[in-house]
Amino acid sequence: MSIAASRRQFLVHAGCGALSGAAFLTGLGRFGLIQALAQSSAPTDYKALVCVFLFGGNDANNVVIPYTNYADYNRVRGTSSIAISQADLLLINPPSTGGLTFGFHPSFRDGFVSGTAMSPSLNDLWAQQKMAAVCNVGPLIRPLTRADYRAGLARPYQLFSHADQQNLWQTSYASLPRQTGWGGLVADRTEGISGTGQFPVIASMSGVTIFSTGQNARPLVLAPAPTALNATLKLLKTDDRDALLRALTADGDAAMPALIQGAAQITSQALAASNLLTDDPVVRTFPNTSLGNQLKQVAKLISKAPQLGLTRQIFFTSLGGFDTHTNQGNIAGQQANLLRQVSQAVGTFYNAMVDLGVSNKVTTFTASDFSRTFVPGGGGTGTDHAWGAHQFVIGDAVRGGDFYGTYPDLTLAGGVDTDSGSGARGRWIPTTSVDQYAATLADWYGLAISDRALVFPNLAQFSPAVLPFMRAPALAIASTSS
Repeated sequence: MSIAASRRQFLVHAGCGALSGAAFLTGLGRFGLIQALAQSSAPTDYKALVCVFLFGGNDANNVVIPYTNYADYNRVRGTSSIAISQADLLLINPPSTGGLTFGFHPSFRDGFVSGTAMSPSLNDLWAQQKMAAVCNVGPLIRPLTRADYRAGLARPYQLFSHADQQNLWQTSYASLPRQTGWGGLVADRTEGISGTGQFPVIASMSGVTIFSTGQNARPLVLAPAPTALNATLKLLKTDDRDALLRALTADGDAAMPALIQGAAQITSQALAASNLLTDDPVVRTFPNTSLGNQLKQVAKLISKAPQLGLTRQIFFTSLGGFDTHTNQGNIAGQQANLLRQVSQAVGTFYNAMVDLGVSNKVTTFTASDFSRTFVPGGGGTGTDHAWGAHQFVIGDAVRGGDFYGTYPDLTLAGGVDTDSGSGARGRWIPTTSVDQYAATLADWYGLAISDRALVFPNLAQFSPAVLPFMRAPALAIASTSS
């Protein structure tokens, strides 16, 4: 076969997501090769963002419940099979609510026990002021009143649709679906402070996602534990790899030199990235659950950040099953089991960051398609698709132990309910936008104010642009957790 023919064959295979000859990457389409992120200069401070996406629409109405005003909750859900009793609530007193008491879902009490050690639960992290709640947040084009919504004004694209709302959450753009996510775009705009190595800044433990895809950045997609870290990006190399790469980039086919060299460069960078994962770092024991194994892999990559030359990292993890409808249950149902998994995995991950000395430099945050209707429907509808929801931000850089944004008025067919009449089901119009939530995280991570509009085109519609739930870097408090 001629060199030119070899080149063409290489391009065909590379375009299909499998490199032949130069290298075979196990599941190339799955593991996502990405350009090197070498920089000439970078600050020595380290920061990471870790997204925990709760796929299916987590019912926030059963996660943060009024205790002082429990009657507002009880009159709607009290007789249903999903009701959380007032006695089961984990009581919290957010200072910003003027003395009102609320309660977390009882699954937030559960930490992970390994041997004689127990990692903090989400409730523990709240008590230690390491976790904040951002209330009634969701996709918005601009601030929206109930009257605006009822008049059909400025409604986000395809409300109440799983796939579309997942896109709006991951892109922070409520007008239309986009092909780039805010995590990937932040990685693009902060490339100059990302590090000096040749390893990707952004990685997903949950497949290829819109969140992680930028204009330049593409996510490195890794298998979760128990796969060894140095086996997640395993290149099976032929003996003549270097010779074939030289052949692919040699002169002789003027029609395709740029494409050929680009493909060969990606291959070379993939080989280099694979070679950097030379071991499987030891971190503390994590729960053997879907989210636990994903966060364990994230902890391993964070532990290797100095060796990889990285000062910034962004990660995407997820947990599915929150499309609960009639299977939700109360303190022992599907949502309770999923929230227990989140509490145990996130608490263990927090302690792993304490072990690594970066608990004030790594911020974990939740997201989900939407909340669920306050009124459970009959038949097969149960808790149906809704809108505004409560999300959580965890880490030593978080101004924890408080609510940010506005807890919704739980009045059916009034307040911030999209619905009207006797059939109103309680779909809360968000009072905080995804733009504000995400921009606050991106601001802490290092996104320049001048770049905000490039990542969050609608952010100028909201005031304030960022919320005060993150501490200034110099004020990030040291962890006292063991």
